[in-house]
Formats: sequence, C-alpha cells, structure tokens
Amino acid sequence: MFKKILVPVDVSVEGDTRKLLQKTKTLTQGWDCEIHVLTVIPNVGMPIVGSYFDEDVVDEGRKAVIETLAQALESEGLAAKQHVLSGTVYDRVIGLASKLEADLIVIGAHQPELRDYLLGSNAARVVRHSNRSVLVIRD
Repeated sequence: MFKKILVPVDVSVEGDTRKLLQKTKTLTQGWDCEIHVLTVIPNVGMPIVGSYFDEDVVDEGRKAVIETLAQALESEGLAAKQHVLSGTVYDRVIGLASKLEADLIVIGAHQPELRDYLLGSNAARVVRHSNRSVLVIRD
C-alpha cells in the first residue's frame, strides 16, 4: 500500500483538524507507513505589511502553531512527524510531498463557496498540480 503519507491540516480550524487526523488514523490502521502532518503559516503578504510585525511576534506565533499541532496529534493518538512551514499552502504541500517522496496526500476539503469557484481552494490546487496521489476527505 502507501508507505509515506502527507496530511496537511489547518490548526486554526480545530474541528476540521481533529476530524482529518481521526480519518487518517482509521485509514492507515494496519498499514506499515510513515505519516507526516503539515501545517502552513500563511505569509503576511507584501513586504511592507510584514515590516509592521515585530520578529518576536512571528516567532511566538510559530511556537504556538508547533504546540497546537503537537497537542492535536497527541489528543488523536496519531504517531506522525510534524512539519510547520511558512508560505502559500498549496505550494508548500506540493513541495514537501515531493521532497519527502510521499506516496499519498490526504487532504480535507470544505463545501465550496463562491470565492472557491473563482480562486480555487487549496485542496483543488493540490489535486490539480501535484504529481502524487491525492485523497480528498470531505466532511
């Protein structure tokens, strides 16, 4: 089956993160696989915007995200390697999947909203642009 699985989560949406981790645990039960869980801290945008944030604020935010991810994994009892990256979500997911040589990306998707039809969701972009197998988990 799949040997290396990447699961991107948004730790700011606790319920969705919990559900996706539970479903990943159920899906991979009995598999001899390595699970990697990724969360991406979005960029603040233009450099001028980022200049208004003190470096300590950014570091504290990153530490909080790392702690939140660790707690989510512990509460679901999922043994996984953690990754916290900054940037554009779909770029980081696709990039890390390639770097890890993941066999499968398990990604959650919400009910599409109007803006998603215009811009495209992160899940849709990962499905379209990744050269890895992608399993989309809907609520």
